Amino acid sequence: KWLNRITSMEIHPAFIPCDHDEPCNDETCSCVKNGFFCTKHCGWGCKSRNFFRGCACKAGQCRSNSCPCFAAKRECDPDLCRACGACTEPPNQRADTGQRCRNDSISMRRHAHLLRAESTVKDAGWGVYTKHALKKGDFVHEYVGEMIS
Repeated sequence: KWLNRITSMEIHPAFIPCDHDEPCNDETCSCVKNGFFCTKHCGWGCKSRNFFRGCACKAGQCRSNSCPCFAAKRECDPDLCRACGACTEPPNQRADTGQRCRNDSISMRRHAHLLRAESTVKDAGWGVYTKHALKKGDFVHEYVGEMIS
């Protein structure tokens, strides 16, 4: 029931960790009400039935739906996902030094170097370009702007 609510939500409100006296349930837990898993920052933390437990993926499996974190649209957390090797490389570096987990690009600030420039296509205006060539599946950047449809 809780998992269906979490996976069916398309637009989530801002996450605020729950903090209540009783164990997490439909009435007391703001995480459950808002369609989130409880995290290590919540009052009940790993004792909650709604706690997200991370993954135990082997090398290279964290970029597909076989990874519980990827399937839940979450990044791997090094405190929870000890087997996959998340966040073992220093931040702000290109992801090509052999770290096994690739589902940590936002938290480790790994993204393509983007440039804004005027297009060479006539009357096309300005655009965003990458400094280096991209390969299929490369993480470009996190979009934090307004959703326009």
